[in-house]
Amino acid sequence: MTRYELIKSNEELTFQYVKNGILSYQIIRDMDIYEKFNSLDNLTNEIKYILLADEFELSKSRIEQIITSMKSEIK
Repeated sequence: MTRYELIKSNEELTFQYVKNGILSYQIIRDMDIYEKFNSLDNLTNEIKYILLADEFELSKSRIEQIITSMKSEIK
């Protein structure tokens, strides 16, 4: 199971934790970035990183880190 799958399968609980200040809102932002990354078809990963960096006002390397993190396997 990936980090994204874990968060997505517990989405309601995640939102409650963010709302109550237990988790950072960035977890929801990261989910959104990952979902948008996967929805961009017919583009190279490099272009996707650049587009998302511009949209979310983050660096391209930060977007790459987020995507890698969301794809990582949870043990």
